[in-house]
Amino acid sequence: MDYRLFPEVTEERTAAGLKLQVVEYEARPAYPPLEGYLEPVNRPARSRQLAIHTDGSGTVTLEPGALQYLRGEIEMEATRSGGGGLGGFLRGAVTAAASGEGLYKTAYRGSGVIYTEPTSLHFLLDELTGEDLIVDDGAFVACAGDITVGRHVNAGLAAAMGSGEGRVQPKLSGRGLFALQSPVPPAEFQVLDLRNETLKVDGNLVLAYTGGLTFSVERSSRGLMGSGRTGEGFVQAYRGTGRVWLAPTLPLHRPALPSVLPG
Repeated sequence: MDYRLFPEVTEERTAAGLKLQVVEYEARPAYPPLEGYLEPVNRPARSRQLAIHTDGSGTVTLEPGALQYLRGEIEMEATRSGGGGLGGFLRGAVTAAASGEGLYKTAYRGSGVIYTEPTSLHFLLDELTGEDLIVDDGAFVACAGDITVGRHVNAGLAAAMGSGEGRVQPKLSGRGLFALQSPVPPAEFQVLDLRNETLKVDGNLVLAYTGGLTFSVERSSRGLMGSGRTGEGFVQAYRGTGRVWLAPTLPLHRPALPSVLPG
């Protein structure tokens, strides 16, 4: 059976002069089924892309390789990116950490609409209001407004294991809108508002957290022997006041997880 893809805006987030939209494509039969004839149904999975509307008052920053096309008077700022595709942000961050250079990114200035490449992943839209946001590896897609993209060296796991220089992650700072990608639908996320509290998570279930929280990796009750041999026996601890984007259902989506996201 042949199918056609029909676009629909399923989510939208706005701020001053900015609008982020999730455009979802649903596959529908190109023609009605023949009467009295059984046709197998093998409908393609839904795909999504991000539409970023800007009036030119801010800057749009994309993960290198995320752009599909744009409309309007928009200029692309020169970038030193050494690779494309979603997930390339982390590779650029690691290179930057080793060489002392700034993070690679692609910036767009002007008014119009920018569209990203379609993906089977889901988009999580939200707003920064002056705080920092630490993002999981490979999850960053775009930000718009007065937001700078830097790097955060997460030394928690290295300190727990007693080796290494830490993991480099994207850090967003400022005011504006941002979009992250995940195999988990937005409705399944829990945005936890911690108020001088402690959150401990067993597993890589946190997509992002605000910079006011202190992060560490601690040994769990599974014991030192198990943790030393298998890498298990650790929990991620977040302390202080801030927000955490937690995906409890991530293990259920893990078989469909693409290679650009951590396993």
